[in-house]
Amino acid sequence: MSHALRKWLVMNLMSYTIFVYVGIFVNLFIWEKNRLISEVAWYNLLVYFSWSFAFAAAAYLLTKSTVRLLLGISAFSGGSAFLLLSFVELDNRMLWIAMIGVAVGVMYGFFSAAQNLSVSMSGTSAELGRYFSAAASIQQAVTLAVPLLSAAIIIYFGYSGTFALMLVFLVVMLAFSFAMPGKSMRSGTGPSTARWLWQELLRKPGLRWFSASNLAAGVFLQFQQLFLLLFTFSVTENKLWIAALNGLYTLATLGGLFVYRKFSLKDSTFLTMGCLLIASGFLIVLVPAKPVLIVSNLLTAVGMFCFGAAWNTLQFKWIKPYPEAGQAKLLVWRETLICVTRIGTLLLVMSVDNFRSPLFVALIGVSVLCLLAVPYFEYRAKKTLEPDAPKVGIPPGLEPE
Repeated sequence: MSHALRKWLVMNLMSYTIFVYVGIFVNLFIWEKNRLISEVAWYNLLVYFSWSFAFAAAAYLLTKSTVRLLLGISAFSGGSAFLLLSFVELDNRMLWIAMIGVAVGVMYGFFSAAQNLSVSMSGTSAELGRYFSAAASIQQAVTLAVPLLSAAIIIYFGYSGTFALMLVFLVVMLAFSFAMPGKSMRSGTGPSTARWLWQELLRKPGLRWFSASNLAAGVFLQFQQLFLLLFTFSVTENKLWIAALNGLYTLATLGGLFVYRKFSLKDSTFLTMGCLLIASGFLIVLVPAKPVLIVSNLLTAVGMFCFGAAWNTLQFKWIKPYPEAGQAKLLVWRETLICVTRIGTLLLVMSVDNFRSPLFVALIGVSVLCLLAVPYFEYRAKKTLEPDAPKVGIPPGLEPE
């Protein structure tokens, strides 16, 4: 593995620690005040709204500067979010939540762009495979450890103790960003991004199915991510129990990884399996019992791994054959499409007041339909791929069919 990719693994260790904490405990911190679904949805809506713009801005900045600037902006934005959580509380709670959401979204967007664009330009296919495999292992370890350690710190020192610890991690992340490879992309002389995308969409029918798949995925990805947390918060607000349940979901995901590698299933089979598990998890929450919410989360956690492993492989096969500038444009397009339907879903979720309301049931129905549409869209996109399209470097054991 190249020296540049090894540095990205170190950066991933720091960033995953921050992102796992934010994904659980910032949402819980907002939820605990009034226990309103609308407040958590409002926070997440601003996260993804700012994420989409930040990703596009970062891709543009990478033509003028290097990934070091993107990582620095990401760390600075994350630090701003924790300073707001630690020292600021406005009378207008929705404005305060919005400020936090925007800061977190910019952090996510700039880091995601820096990593995706930089890694896509680094190393051979074999090196990328080893990198993704190692990064996945780090993520699973962090997902198990960080919630338990954070819960223990919150119990003894309060949220302020973990906010301070995350600020330390962000300072280290900022310092380490100066040691990262100075990757950048030269601005091309071709057509604008909008015109280029329009030409590609007209010229390549498979890219239209690729786009439809991202739009459909955004709906159920947001539904699953948000309600996995809210279902857990509804079962218990004990920090250690929440951490333990998230550890249980992670262990279930590792079970999915074992099945994937053990049986070497085709991408289409694994994608379908993931969709069925997620759909089952969505539908059983209509049974009014708290243990059912945990079972739902277990099913969707394993299903999301199955789905993500197959779906991302199929999607990346569309992006990898393009030159660097084309990859950047397609990655921005992909992030924008996913964020658009995430935001639309969250706008509807803001009107949900409980898990038995007609709107919630309707959201489940729409999410299941979108979920089941993805394998069809991917099948149609795959049928249009050129036979000589280059293969994508992915982790050992996760090869495309």
